[in-house]
Amino acid sequence: MTRIKREVFHETTTQTYGGGAFSTCKFLILLIAACFALTACASNEPLPEVEPLPFTKGFDMLRWFETWTEGELPKLNKYDEADFVCLKSMGVDIIRLPIHFEYVMEPKNTGKVNDIIFEKLDQVCDWAEKYQIYLVIDNHSFNELDVQNNITPETYKEHLQALWPQIAERYKNRSEYIIYEILNEPPKHLLNSWYKIQKETIDIIRQYDTKHTIVVTSANWSNVDNLITMKPYEDQNLIYTFHFYDPGPFTTQGTEWGGGGDTIDLKGLPFPYDKSRVPKLNNNFKEWVRNYITNEYPKEGTVKYINDRIKKVASWAKKNNVRIWDGEMGAAVWINPTDRFAWINATVAAFKENNIPYCVWGLDDDTGILKTADATMVFPDDINTEALEAYGFTMPDESIVAKTNQVLRDFPQKPYLIYDGITGKGNSRYYLYGDINNATDDSEHGHCFKISWQSESTGCRIRQFPDIITSRIAEYNESLSISLSVKFTNTKQEFKFYLVDSDGGEAQLPWRKVFVVKASDYKIGEWTTIEIPISNFSDSRGTWTDYDGGKWVDLPCQFDWSRFEGLWFEFNNYNGIISGDTYIDDIVIKKK
Repeated sequence: MTRIKREVFHETTTQTYGGGAFSTCKFLILLIAACFALTACASNEPLPEVEPLPFTKGFDMLRWFETWTEGELPKLNKYDEADFVCLKSMGVDIIRLPIHFEYVMEPKNTGKVNDIIFEKLDQVCDWAEKYQIYLVIDNHSFNELDVQNNITPETYKEHLQALWPQIAERYKNRSEYIIYEILNEPPKHLLNSWYKIQKETIDIIRQYDTKHTIVVTSANWSNVDNLITMKPYEDQNLIYTFHFYDPGPFTTQGTEWGGGGDTIDLKGLPFPYDKSRVPKLNNNFKEWVRNYITNEYPKEGTVKYINDRIKKVASWAKKNNVRIWDGEMGAAVWINPTDRFAWINATVAAFKENNIPYCVWGLDDDTGILKTADATMVFPDDINTEALEAYGFTMPDESIVAKTNQVLRDFPQKPYLIYDGITGKGNSRYYLYGDINNATDDSEHGHCFKISWQSESTGCRIRQFPDIITSRIAEYNESLSISLSVKFTNTKQEFKFYLVDSDGGEAQLPWRKVFVVKASDYKIGEWTTIEIPISNFSDSRGTWTDYDGGKWVDLPCQFDWSRFEGLWFEFNNYNGIISGDTYIDDIVIKKK
């Protein structure tokens, strides 16, 4: 639209034309009035609407490229191409991929992204393009609240300036299915600086890539109220995102992250609001939680409130002629199903009514579509049909499901990889304590566990194997063995290798079977493959339970294969006589 330029006149004159005087002042007044009239007509013409986004709904794929420890590789084997086929069949046309880039850069925050991360991300981009699913590369750095509170705006700026040239340069020639998201949920303390930092990051990306769409957002954790006060940037190839969990105390009740952790013990809050069903809150709850439930939730725990909130952001987008997308939404899996699905149905309906695409926060985890939030659940085998359909998706065909998780289904006919620098297929994770870390200083094995023997007690626990794996280990344990690669550097080195039951307190103690691996039995300074038949593990007397403050129970072992949970490596150096390093890699469970 052409805009009419209006001049400001500061002087008036009188001129004579033919037989009479004509006031230049009057002429100018008429001219200005005509200009205003033309401008008014022009302003009534609607702005050309931006093209709608080419996707409608999808998922955030959690704990795939996420890690919370520097130097620890994410669970890059969690999903594969068969999962993308399955997602496509469910109606998914967008995936948001959270990546904790700050922990996979060397040095942390500002260095080069680990080659393994980019190699796997290349593969994910291939799958997204092949199945025509939009993929948002989401920079999910600085995700923990306590970390955010201690990071300055300058640190955010340095991180973004170091990261985005690497991503934009690498993916600039990819198809339009690849989208960049500058940063997940910039925190509240960036309210005065984020707009400028984000603008500078857009400009940096455009130095390398003028083609791909960029996702931008507001500070204060991408909430609706801050987004609608945001002035749009000049760049036209942007998507403005917000996250929607309103009303928060309902959707995140019982989660560790909801309400800053203040609503972790909140259970039974209904939706829509029903005074007769509202739980009674004792003084253990913080005052703001009690006040909110009493005074605010009767107004906010309604379908109208959800509609009004989503309509508000839709109106802002229309007014500013920009594209919007809800990058996260969901309600916790343990909420009463009737209440949970009422909220999901209302929210999805509001998104559809206002033509706003959305992503559900997770296939699994707290707000996903699996039967529980238990990490042993596996997509797509453990889908909750009602949740899936409430979120707007359809069940995948059984023939497609049958081709997923092939690595799991083939066990024990084929070996199951537990760890080779990265954990195997599924959602298993490891916990390290003492002097053990993920090392890259061994030329033969690259990423592997390294034990330095400086502490009295060091260990690694690997657990949360998929149910299909633990159930088959229980069934076939007598015919299975565990193989691992080990390199010792001192003949005095030895460690205990445990098989462990789940911890259910004194009623179901975490019984252990043990095998001792001694360096003196193997060559020193060389990698050795050790294969231990499970039948060679012996019962370990006594066990420690973490329940009721934790205590040791000195009883004969009553190992229960039906509760088998995982593996535990224990490295003790109470006398301080062991030195050197021990390396462990390639942990596999297989038939003897």
